[in-house]
Amino acid sequence: MTVITSPLNSPTRRAHLRAVEPGRQTNLHRIVRDRSRRDQLERLRLFAATRASPPVFAYWSAAVIHDLPLLHSPPRTIHVLASGSRARAAQGVVMHPGRVDVPPALRRGLRVTSPAQTVAALAGRTSFVDGVVIADRALAAGAFGERTPLATRAEIVASAEALPDAAERSRALAVARFADGRAESPLESVSRATMALAGAPPPDLQVAVHDLFGLVGRVDFCWAGLALAGEADGAAKLLHPVFRGSRDGWELLEERTRRQERIESAGLRVIRWRWETGRRVDRMREFLAREGVPLDSRARREELGLGA
Repeated sequence: MTVITSPLNSPTRRAHLRAVEPGRQTNLHRIVRDRSRRDQLERLRLFAATRASPPVFAYWSAAVIHDLPLLHSPPRTIHVLASGSRARAAQGVVMHPGRVDVPPALRRGLRVTSPAQTVAALAGRTSFVDGVVIADRALAAGAFGERTPLATRAEIVASAEALPDAAERSRALAVARFADGRAESPLESVSRATMALAGAPPPDLQVAVHDLFGLVGRVDFCWAGLALAGEADGAAKLLHPVFRGSRDGWELLEERTRRQERIESAGLRVIRWRWETGRRVDRMREFLAREGVPLDSRARREELGLGA
């Protein structure tokens, strides 16, 4: 990326900043309106290029840099660490008090809070469900161990314990203790969180199912005591290129049907849901109750450290 600016003493320096790539030209104002991840990251790079000293990005801006999944679009504001004891905002930039004794990470050429700090900070400020999605991804090593986790649980717990606000610290610790890197998609993370808030007993994750012919596959969730397996996908996976390859939808549907028949022959009933169920506690509660899953939301919330 080539950055072209007006002279340093020009009052229009920031407005005329350009990032030039083959066939592409943009500016800060245009990027504000275009919310793709690529353009969000580009906006942060352009912002950093306008500062007298490199900023340390934090919160939602740090999540974009670390490529952590966000259930909702990040705020339009840019979030950085700054000296002082209170957060303040000016001209679309939120400056958060930061710990000067913690060196920032460097990712994508930008200074940023570490993945563990970013997860803990956002878990303290957002909902339990949002926090779990972010923390699961930070802990994930991939289905076959193909990637290095961004953080360890101990690092996230330590960062959560360092949060000065008691309420944020409590929420972040609940997320850190609940998070599980075995989740293979944001929907799995969301579903596990809404299940817990609905009062469901904790399921086993990524359970391998075998029959007389060998390995049938893995199920996303399993309650062995209920002889129940859960799959967070509906039919959506069938349309994804990773699963389709060169096969058509009908072939994939037949394959999934055969797989489900083998799982059920092995003694597990399979239930499935999509985003519209997984993302809402009330819908997940109704769905699980209908499927015979015992629910006790008060007890589960106390176990999670979220109160009754």
